[in-house]
Amino acid sequence: MNTIPLRQLSAYRAMLDGFSRFGMDLDTVLMGTGRLRSLDDVVPRVDLADLFDTAWRAAVAHTGDDAIGLKMTPRQPMLGLGSMAHLVMAADDIRCALQQFSRFTGVISPTTSVGLELGPERCRVTLRVSPGHQPAAQQRYDFMAATLLQGFFWVCGLQIRPLVVHHPFPAPADPGPWLEAFGAPVMFGAGEFSMEFPQSILSLPVPTADPSIADLSERLATRLLEQQGGSLVAQVRQVVSRQLPRGDPRREQVAAVLCMSERTLQRRLNEAGTTFHELVDDTRRELAQRFLDSGGATPTEMSFALGFSDPSNFYRACKRWFGRSPGDYRPS
Repeated sequence: MNTIPLRQLSAYRAMLDGFSRFGMDLDTVLMGTGRLRSLDDVVPRVDLADLFDTAWRAAVAHTGDDAIGLKMTPRQPMLGLGSMAHLVMAADDIRCALQQFSRFTGVISPTTSVGLELGPERCRVTLRVSPGHQPAAQQRYDFMAATLLQGFFWVCGLQIRPLVVHHPFPAPADPGPWLEAFGAPVMFGAGEFSMEFPQSILSLPVPTADPSIADLSERLATRLLEQQGGSLVAQVRQVVSRQLPRGDPRREQVAAVLCMSERTLQRRLNEAGTTFHELVDDTRRELAQRFLDSGGATPTEMSFALGFSDPSNFYRACKRWFGRSPGDYRPS
């Protein structure tokens, strides 16, 4: 089982707060689906996604507002992070906070994953939401993104707005609520949900930074992820990172390590809103960034450590990830 009791999920607690402010009892909505015996049930990922979708569709029906996901964000954004809050608030800067947020999103909700991509002038935060048996509700993306933006303000005391938002849903008749919430142009009908920011935000300091608390919180988050079996995305990334020095990871090998068939792995990653290829690429990019920031290895050494059979492939990947070659890369 790769989730924890519904009541213990930070995402559930954040939604509970938002729903109550609009006169809705989230527990009644969830229990009314007939999928739960109690809110202490341990729910499989696909069923959890269905429960969240049902709740958000009920919220739209109750309010008549398709933009309700933007407006139900918790009054205290750290509520949505639960045990992750201390880890984020103890980070040195926004870059470290986002990296930890990306790494441990499964602790908050097993149905969501977050990616961080760095370019020469911009960084991109990507949100992926696992669908249930039906396509994911738009409000799940809106709620997560709006909560993240509120979290920026809470953590560093500054109102940080994206340069542009890419939204995977069709443009609404009135895009005003989205333009107001994000404070940026919104490109609807995109291939995935992402927000682009100036790379300069990554160096913004977190006033509550504390290395000792950060270390303790990271160990706690790791233990929580292990206790709930870890999100499948996290498990695959861990296996991939171990296999990279031996060459290009193969899906069937990773599936075998996780004691499942290749077909099951592929299906469950699709349910999580990602693919094996994307996870390999994301893992390589994050490791490459660490290598380049530390400056302790040559480009050739890095290329083989990341599983590239030819250093030229690593050079091309760096151009795609960071907009520059390994030799031109400079730590942020």
